[in-house]
Amino acid sequence: MSSNIAHLIKVASNEISRSVNDFASNYDLTGTQVQIIDFLTSVPANEDVFQKDLEAEFNIRRSTATNILKIMEKKELIKRESVESDSRLKKIIVLDKALRLQGNIDDFMKENDQRILSSLGAFERRGFLHALQKLPEKLQNTQQSEVNK
Repeated sequence: MSSNIAHLIKVASNEISRSVNDFASNYDLTGTQVQIIDFLTSVPANEDVFQKDLEAEFNIRRSTATNILKIMEKKELIKRESVESDSRLKKIIVLDKALRLQGNIDDFMKENDQRILSSLGAFERRGFLHALQKLPEKLQNTQQSEVNK
């Protein structure tokens, strides 16, 4: 097996994505749709969520987020509703169909996390989680500073 870090991350990501997609297919959803439902239902009820929040949370482009949300609306998982303060902004509302799935999604996500972390020791888990949380921001900052040279 390769020791190339980007390759190893990609292989691990593919395995995790395959697992999430297999679970999601039971509900005629994609793994990304399941992850978005999981995220949306974790946000406190008194907080509005907008497309830009999903773009930031999942590190996806606006066009990708737009397409995913359109499909989720067609499947009656979410709806987008204008906000009084700015009619251009549309908050994302989770609909009953998605809410009914949340218990199963939550159980799966916890089991999946446990499956991933159980292969690591306690010390490795802390370092692994810390590195995963820092990595996207550090890579983005490095990439931007190279572009600005």
